Amino acid sequence: MGVYHITYTRGLSEVCLYLDGGCNFSCHGCITDYHPEDCHIEEPKRTKNKILNIEEVIAYLKPLSFEKAIFLGKEPTEDRYFLPLAKILKEKFSTHNIFLANGWEYIEDKALDEVCVSIKAVTPEIFRGFTGKDTPGRVLENFKRYKGNPDIVLRAESIFIPDFIDIDEIEKIAQFIVSIDSNIPYRIDGYIPTDTYFGMKDRFRRPTEEEMKAAKMIAEKYLKSVSILHYGVNVKYKVERIY
Repeated sequence: MGVYHITYTRGLSEVCLYLDGGCNFSCHGCITDYHPEDCHIEEPKRTKNKILNIEEVIAYLKPLSFEKAIFLGKEPTEDRYFLPLAKILKEKFSTHNIFLANGWEYIEDKALDEVCVSIKAVTPEIFRGFTGKDTPGRVLENFKRYKGNPDIVLRAESIFIPDFIDIDEIEKIAQFIVSIDSNIPYRIDGYIPTDTYFGMKDRFRRPTEEEMKAAKMIAEKYLKSVSILHYGVNVKYKVERIY
């Protein structure tokens, strides 16, 4: 457990801290299994660095000027260093702390400012086939709890996989989100097949740009702020490897 990778985006005044505390899901094609480093840096490595303790993380961050800290990697809520590190960063650097989560656990703490919940699916069969878990309702209820927390800014994202988590499922997810608040920002990420990394044959393919735009249009029927991220999108700000 702990941080194995740190990146810095000067133009956004943010650092990304990649945690290695494991995950309670077993999602097909998990990007951290095949691409553990930030895919936006030049020549990312496909192996993990040595785990840093909290003091070492702080030493790497001290020379930087940043306002936001993003916790990601595996599942932050599974890493015992996540909350202690978030509290220290809040105290020492007055950071706006953001964490990316799968929603299986609900975390409430004054050190946390924003959460992006990855809603994998709302249909039980699809959710089970992708994550290995049986109850998407647990994620959906925790999503509602985050929305009900006045101290937390809430966002959502999903992975678009043609012929699996397809346009129909994206529409169902958007319908769930709008039942809570149409203003919740929603991002749809294009699936990256495992054969992109090691030549491993993947039963799913990458969505086309046209399919991504179609998914965006469907979600926009319900939500006011929808964005897409897919292969080929230009990186707007330079991302630097710190560790």
